[in-house]
Amino acid sequence: MIINHFKGVRRNLGRNKVHSTLNIAGLTAGLTCFALIALWVNDEMNYDRFHEKFEDIYRLTTTSRTGFDFSESAMSNAQMASSIVEDFAGVENTVRLDLHRDELVLHDNEQILESNILMTDPSFFDVFSYSLSRGNVTTALEEPYSIILTQSIARKYFGDSNPMGESLTIFMNDSTGLGTPYRVTGVMPDPPKNSHFTFNILASFKTEEVSNPEILTPQGFDEINYYTYLLLRKGVDPKSLSNKITQSYGRNHSDTNQLSLSYDLQPLKDIHLKSHLQNEIAATGNINQVYVFSVIGILILLLAGINYTNLATAISLDRAKEVMIKKTIGAGKGHLVSQYLLESVTMTFIALFLSLILSIFLQPIFQEITGKSLNLFTSPFLLSFLIGITFLLGLLSGIYPTIALLSFSPAKTLKSAYKSGTFGMALRRALITFQFIITLVLVASIVIMYSQMSFISTKDLGYKEDAHLVLRVNGNSDVVNGYGPFKNQLLQSPLISGITVSNTMLGGSIDQEDAVTVDTNGNPVSLTTSSLGADRHFFDVHRIGILAGKNFAETEIETETRPVILNEMAAKVLGLENIEEIIGKPFNIDGQDGIVVGVTNNFHYNSLKQNIGPLLIYPINRFSRITLKVDIENANQVIEMVERVWKENFPTALFDYGFLEEHIQMQYEAEKRFSKILLIFSILSLLISCLGLIGLITYTARQRTKEIGVKKVLGAKTSDIAVMLGKEFLMLLVPAFLLSIPISWLGMNRWIQDFAYRVNITWWMFLSAGVIVALIALLSVGFQGIKAARANPVRSLRNE
Repeated sequence: MIINHFKGVRRNLGRNKVHSTLNIAGLTAGLTCFALIALWVNDEMNYDRFHEKFEDIYRLTTTSRTGFDFSESAMSNAQMASSIVEDFAGVENTVRLDLHRDELVLHDNEQILESNILMTDPSFFDVFSYSLSRGNVTTALEEPYSIILTQSIARKYFGDSNPMGESLTIFMNDSTGLGTPYRVTGVMPDPPKNSHFTFNILASFKTEEVSNPEILTPQGFDEINYYTYLLLRKGVDPKSLSNKITQSYGRNHSDTNQLSLSYDLQPLKDIHLKSHLQNEIAATGNINQVYVFSVIGILILLLAGINYTNLATAISLDRAKEVMIKKTIGAGKGHLVSQYLLESVTMTFIALFLSLILSIFLQPIFQEITGKSLNLFTSPFLLSFLIGITFLLGLLSGIYPTIALLSFSPAKTLKSAYKSGTFGMALRRALITFQFIITLVLVASIVIMYSQMSFISTKDLGYKEDAHLVLRVNGNSDVVNGYGPFKNQLLQSPLISGITVSNTMLGGSIDQEDAVTVDTNGNPVSLTTSSLGADRHFFDVHRIGILAGKNFAETEIETETRPVILNEMAAKVLGLENIEEIIGKPFNIDGQDGIVVGVTNNFHYNSLKQNIGPLLIYPINRFSRITLKVDIENANQVIEMVERVWKENFPTALFDYGFLEEHIQMQYEAEKRFSKILLIFSILSLLISCLGLIGLITYTARQRTKEIGVKKVLGAKTSDIAVMLGKEFLMLLVPAFLLSIPISWLGMNRWIQDFAYRVNITWWMFLSAGVIVALIALLSVGFQGIKAARANPVRSLRNE
């Protein structure tokens, strides 16, 4: 019996080749899109959940408040980890982290820039679920200047030999600028990628305490520069514990303008998607993007399912006579129901099989676009879910036509071909309208998203980011000490029009400091401000204007009272209407006396996702970046010349460079990737809709063959018949367009809130989406309508 059913499936596929191909192709595309999106969503939702105790791990965060503003940081000071575990019985263990993103490593006379070196405590292995393949987890990180290598890094530096006891010279926590030997005390498997922090090398946190002992002194309590994680005992209430921590270690000066500190505990499982604090250890994900992709996956699956059900329902009605003949010769309802449901399920599983094959071929492209190494076949849950969805879809798409066919009278059906009833037509129109709504929502989302990204790329940042070549010092003392001659030699070239030094890059990680100044009455007030160290040429090179006061003098770097330049926002936060009023006021940072000498215009020193906040700029003599204003039209020539001069002056230093504009655009890499993925899936949704429209217009033309033939004989034009066939489908675009507008607005308005500076969602964005979908639908319907209208009427009438 089963074999006969499969034979029936094969006959139907051969009898309706075009429709069957379109139907299976649309469903295959939909299942493939859904599978890939579900794979990405599943990975995002499972960050940090490979840790055995992830439910009980929390990160300690710090909220700094003054009378003017507040800031929430993912960091805390280096002292709290040991204090908390001693003072609170509900805390089983703590661990500190300090991530060094790029450090220079010297090995076998070769300089390599190594990323993600993580300084941590021995308790790292007690809190998190990592293990060693070589070494002892208890002692590997006890001594300063000891490191644990991941297997890939061990192989990179030492090949297949045992690295235990060997050393790497790293320019990290090194006051000499010549590098410090770090001894290998362990090797571990490469960590999973779906963690909110990753690393290539673990280094002992004792190194930080030895090289920077003030972090453990009372003055170091205000150095909020480290990440602290707590492992809580079962049943401990994190909210109650965070309140107790604040009571013990916080400061409450809410009645004054002095600095107040409070602490919160953030669940480990929420950090990747729900945390957007200052000083995150790495770029976090976005729960809104996960929601958007989840909805897109479901919508595309619905689109493909509706498409499949719509066309399968229409085609199945051609089999009315076949059903009635079988009923006449004694076939029971149960037999017929099982036959048609099995045929429907078989068709959907053919589509699933093809989608799995397609997923294998698309996997490298998908990995490149998403930046994730994911494999559908390593997720049994997802595969099982796909099988269940496919089976359900097969049943749903087969139930209605089966019930409809079995309800017909054999006598009436055998006398004439069955025509679809009012309910059948209404159902198909409703499904097509829903298809259009889904497609319009996706296309409108793309239009809004690309408008936002275009806005970001063209917005005035308050400084000029183009034509700036940035050289990284990487802690080399030769570069710092020999900067003067190097600078003078470069400025002799017409390719270089300016040069400056700083301790960070604009658009990069800007440190925050707690400053103390005075109000208009001379009373001390605290202010949390971003801080940037640079020389006096910084403003000219970046074309940042000084609105009041003056620039630094060359001789002011070593003075006891440090000159500082603030931005307009700092003056505004302090309540000063006239920026001139702040000139000459004291401005103390980290216990060092300072005085305000100038005020600059506001500029975006951080991402456009963040509002411009207070900023101070102070003069430095030690720096980590050299920025050159160059002739960008001759970029290759500039790089060759600068590299030659660099090697002449610093033969042992690594030449490590990049362009500021590229660095700034990298801040929006996740959004660009997101919009690219959305674009691809929107195009696919359009194609799926077009396949459905083509199939339905072809079916409609076949159902109305006699009518078309008569109209042609009576002189109807091809265009008239094409309009007749396509009008009922295209008219459904109007209600679909109106319904899609609020859905699109709600979804994208939520996404766009992640940006402090954003476009307004306006009517033309929705209209553009409507025009795009209407044109594509018109082409699909028009092509098939004209093809049907140009058929020979004599042959059509003879066949009828």
